[in-house]
Amino acid sequence: MEKHGLDPIPKNEVELEAELEAVEKKANNELQLYALWGVITVVFNVALFYLLYHTFGVEYQVANLIDWFFSVLFSFIVNKMFVFQHKTVSLVKEVTTFYGTRVATYVIEAIILWLGISLMGVNGTMTKVIGHGIALVANYFLSKWLVFKKD
Repeated sequence: MEKHGLDPIPKNEVELEAELEAVEKKANNELQLYALWGVITVVFNVALFYLLYHTFGVEYQVANLIDWFFSVLFSFIVNKMFVFQHKTVSLVKEVTTFYGTRVATYVIEAIILWLGISLMGVNGTMTKVIGHGIALVANYFLSKWLVFKKD
């Protein structure tokens, strides 16, 4: 008997244990892929910020906005294709939702940059790494629960 398109309900403890192991394996694989692509995205993000801010002298909040836009686009592509392997129902809706969730974490990151650089005088790149790390954790859950959720 199927329940809402899910696999049949396990009939015994062995089937339940096998089902739980499969779910755990998939979740661990997803987290590993997210971590891998997250690190690559962070490197891309910080490198672009460094290039704009330190090399070209772009004001740090403007540099952060530019690198945020391109980093979010890169992140959307790799999360969709490699991490969550999500089939698109509406690409426009997915991209819009993805960018929408990233706005909240962008604001958090911008506040951390302002606090670190303007108020505390901390190195801009180090502050960027801290802010982006916090955003990365929040982004995983927002992507999993809102953008690439299983229907």
